[in-house]
Formats: sequence, C-alpha cells, structure tokens
Amino acid sequence: MYLRPVFTVEDQARIVALIASNPFGVLVTTGAGGMEGSHLPFVVRQEEGALVLEAHVAAANPQVAALAGGTALAIFTGPHAYIAPGWYRTQPAVPTWDYAAVHVHGTLELCDGADETATILRTLGVGDPAGFDLDALTETYRAQMFKGIRAFRLRATKVEAQWKMSQNRSREDRESVVAALRAQGNAACADLIAETL
Repeated sequence: MYLRPVFTVEDQARIVALIASNPFGVLVTTGAGGMEGSHLPFVVRQEEGALVLEAHVAAANPQVAALAGGTALAIFTGPHAYIAPGWYRTQPAVPTWDYAAVHVHGTLELCDGADETATILRTLGVGDPAGFDLDALTETYRAQMFKGIRAFRLRATKVEAQWKMSQNRSREDRESVVAALRAQGNAACADLIAETL
C-alpha cells in the first residue's frame, strides 16, 4: 500500500476495530496459476501482540494450495466517500475519495483439525441474528460440511493501515466535508473525518 505519513495509522486497537467492524475482506495469494483472490468473512484477534486472522475457504478453491505455509495479503476496507471539490471552502479544489483501509501481510496456517475448524466457525457465527448453533447440527451433517471447507489462520508479518480522511485540508474544509457527508447520510465517514479536527 502506498502510505502517506499524514494518513498512516499504526494504532493496533484502531486497526483491529476497523477489521472487526468490516470483517468481509479479500484474501490474495500467489500460486501455480498466478494470483488468486477470495472474498471472505474474517475473525480478527490479537495473540501475543500480533494480529491474527481466521477464516475458511471452499475445499475446491485453488487457494487451498497456499494454506500450509504460503504467504498472503488480506485487504479490508472501512468507511469511504467521494469528496466533492465544492464542499471545500478553500478553492480551487479537485475531487477526491476519503477512505480507511488495512492490508495484512502474513503467513498462512492450515487448520486441519475438526476442533480448530469448529472454533473458527463458532466465532464467525457469533453475530447470527437467528442464533445459529453449529453444535446443534447432527454430527453426520457437520462432518460432511467440514469436508467441504478448509479453515486457516493468517499470522501477520506486516500491517499497513491508512485513514485518508482529509487530514491534508484545513480545519474549515474538513468541517465543511463533515457537514456535507452527514447531509448525505454517510455518518461513518463523517465521524472519522471529525476525529481529525
């Protein structure tokens, strides 16, 4: 990721919070067939100060070949918005896009045991509004389901985070952008810009 110092975020708690609230990321790996990408829900946690991501893919996914020791990049996007130049009090100005994004580089570990897979699936299902219960499934059904997926862990070796939230603009310009975004109903992005004031 191209990181500009004014937009770079290094606070691990903020990074974990962004991933936890926007857990649907993209897993990118490179293998014999070239680059592969999968859109997946992830679980994020910290283990001994390091970021750890957990998820699963279909057993037939070509990325399975990379899960035992391969390297990967997981990409997460948070709130974002088009910023119209007319919102700035300082003119002339050009359009831009404000956004929050995290790139997690790391090493993949295959979780081939049923217990580890079940733990990851239970954690992914915690927010299910109907209260999905993995353990309520019959053992036969659960075993069949587990055959069709491969759970994995990505241990971060490098984390890059950028909150491009108009920090390079004056306070007045940012206040104007916050007001315009709130008027459009984009409170999430407006809140992140307001944090820079």
